[in-house]
Amino acid sequence: MTTSAQVPALPLKVRIDRVAQHIIRARLFLDLWFYFEEDRSRREIIETMREYGEFFRFTPHAYLVTYVVYMAGVFETRQDTISLVILIREMKAARQLNGQDEAAVSSLLSSAKPIAKKVAILRNNAIAHRTISLSYNDVFKLANVTPGELRDVTDIALKIANRLLLSCGLQDQHFTDMPRQDAVSMMTALAKALG
Repeated sequence: MTTSAQVPALPLKVRIDRVAQHIIRARLFLDLWFYFEEDRSRREIIETMREYGEFFRFTPHAYLVTYVVYMAGVFETRQDTISLVILIREMKAARQLNGQDEAAVSSLLSSAKPIAKKVAILRNNAIAHRTISLSYNDVFKLANVTPGELRDVTDIALKIANRLLLSCGLQDQHFTDMPRQDAVSMMTALAKALG
């Protein structure tokens, strides 16, 4: 596959690995955003966050922005991008997926699309581009996406990516809680230091 400018695409295995890494990174940023914004955990850390207010003022937002950019890209439909949609299309055309894998990734992709569209609304209207017709908050109302759905779409996306990875003889990938665990440890240490 080549891009519209006829620049050769990266090798298929490299692109599949890259999209899997983007999904994993998206989940890391989502988990960090959720830790700092979810009511229960926020109640436990809010005083420490206030002590370092200028740092924490925008940090959770940066995590959400990064999540949205990564996940919207994972489901991008432009031919010149590394995305699940394009990789699946390419692998199907080249008959690189067996019947069972092809059916599984098609079903998973169908289940992800409604949430991926919501993420794209956020990216296209509030994050990467700002629409002139809606406020930032109105874009989130329009997207009508929940934190649970944001998490679900990363689960689905990684299942798809792992099917593609395994069908190419590559190792499957897994999410990790380590960055969130480090954030919890950091906030605990800061709270103790503040006395």
